[in-house]
Amino acid sequence: MSEFPLIHYRLSALNPSSHYFEVRASFRGDLPQSLPIALPVWTPGSYLIREYARHLIDLSAKSRGEPLRVHRTDKAGWTISCPPAATEVEVTYRVYAYDLTVRTSYLDADYGLAAGAALFIYSKPWQSAPVTVDIEPPPGWDVATSLRPADQAGRFEAANFDELVDSPIQMGVLVRHAFDVADTSHEVVVGGPGIAPEGLPHPSFIQHLSRMIAAAHDLFGELPYDRYEFLVTVGETNGGGLEHAKSANIMVSRELWRSAEHYPLLLRLFAHEFFHAWNVKRLRPTQLGPFDYQSEVYTTLLWALEGFTDYFAEWLVAQIGAVPAIEILTHWAERFRDLDRLPGRHQTSLAEASQEAWIRQYRPDANTPNITISYYLKGALVACLLDLEMRRVTHRQHSLLDVMQNLWQRYQDRGYPENAFEDMLVELGGSPMQALIRRYVHGTEELDEGVFDTVGLRLKRDFEADNTEPPVWLGIEPEDRDNRLYARFVERGSAAERAGVAPGDELLAINRERIRDAAQWKRRLQAVPANSEVSVHLVHQGTLRETRVPAQAARPDRFRFVAVDNPTAEQREAFQAWLGLAYPFGSNGAQ
Repeated sequence: MSEFPLIHYRLSALNPSSHYFEVRASFRGDLPQSLPIALPVWTPGSYLIREYARHLIDLSAKSRGEPLRVHRTDKAGWTISCPPAATEVEVTYRVYAYDLTVRTSYLDADYGLAAGAALFIYSKPWQSAPVTVDIEPPPGWDVATSLRPADQAGRFEAANFDELVDSPIQMGVLVRHAFDVADTSHEVVVGGPGIAPEGLPHPSFIQHLSRMIAAAHDLFGELPYDRYEFLVTVGETNGGGLEHAKSANIMVSRELWRSAEHYPLLLRLFAHEFFHAWNVKRLRPTQLGPFDYQSEVYTTLLWALEGFTDYFAEWLVAQIGAVPAIEILTHWAERFRDLDRLPGRHQTSLAEASQEAWIRQYRPDANTPNITISYYLKGALVACLLDLEMRRVTHRQHSLLDVMQNLWQRYQDRGYPENAFEDMLVELGGSPMQALIRRYVHGTEELDEGVFDTVGLRLKRDFEADNTEPPVWLGIEPEDRDNRLYARFVERGSAAERAGVAPGDELLAINRERIRDAAQWKRRLQAVPANSEVSVHLVHQGTLRETRVPAQAARPDRFRFVAVDNPTAEQREAFQAWLGLAYPFGSNGAQ
């Protein structure tokens, strides 16, 4: 087999209303008589087997115009029987693309978004070979991608299949906003289905992005790419983001894109995906590249790869100066509240949750909160505590900033062993880091937020409504759905579980009074005294039931950071050094 074969793709969207991308893959070189090809079953950054081949149809192959036999070997693989001394094989097929997420492909009469893993077949022996791709959009459509333009219009290049998969392709009527940071080109490209292209969400959005990028540049000492694209899809629903080495695939609702109130949330999303240009894409355990696209790839470090990225996204937002310090603190307090609502924090450690991502993180069900935690959520909180503790024990000589800098200098672009991240924490922070890693990463102990005292803060738990009785807790999290009320989640070991309430039960009445939505449920429970019994009428598996549930004391629903008593100058200075923002409370603790 040729060491340097020629691999070329053509991606055509000339019939967008069909929702099918048409793909042609050409392999040229010294071909074997049995040429293995496959379509990936997952995409890097999203740890779930997605079975992309279920959308692929009409696959055929030919050589010099003659059809070849194609034998399907498994759910995502085929073998092509090549004639002796064959030097060229052309494979054609179509892929149905009507799933608008950052992990899948979409095509309609207005817009297209191509995810490489869902579209491009490959031959594993040639996975590292350079490739070219011709992109054929409908007339009048523009194309945006981080792939390098070739010497022919509409043609792009990638160093190998990994880079091709790592470069989503956006097409349609697009609006581009170009800007430079550190002499490097950046672009925000906005498009979406069924609407005219949107403007920017804030008059200073590009300025804020520039500051964020500059802060990351200063942290790592360089920008690790020659050009970067924020590919933004504005649509009907929120979609999140997916990181790539030279781009971010970001999907938001029109409401979020236009909302001044939720602008900090949008900044966090952009900051998170951008920080991945270092943490995950180039600073990563060795398992995460080059990739095995046919099988799960396991690591116990997603708490560091995703959770720490969430933490540094908030740090980047703070560096921008567009969000007040008190709002940053509100965000962290609410995340402590969210973790407090997950009984699974007592069951599953961060390391275990990372390893189990393939079966739990992307496949939640009604019992998920009882048995696991999000390595995003708890990972970010642990990063925050480790950062503050490292600053404390080293007298502000080291922080998580130094951890990332040192890892970058030591391991950039070549992968690190599974223990490298923890070793670096201990190397810079000593035995206190080792103890916290054991408790918080490999154990399930409650997080001790007492370290916030070092920056003049205390986490306070109370109730949203100071002038009304808070609702008692039955162990049921209600959910409005289809104009009815259901038990979305029943807490393990709760009074409701012992009384036989199950997830998915329709909730009809409390103490024989009809309830119709979650707001009414809350009001009814505000009138119930703790330690009494509550009659709950419900429908379980199509049968009407009444059960009696002991009412537990109300749980705090407002978590907020307040000032410690009489904050010192040292605490205020430590806060400034931590976030780069002024301490938001006065010397007497008033906001």
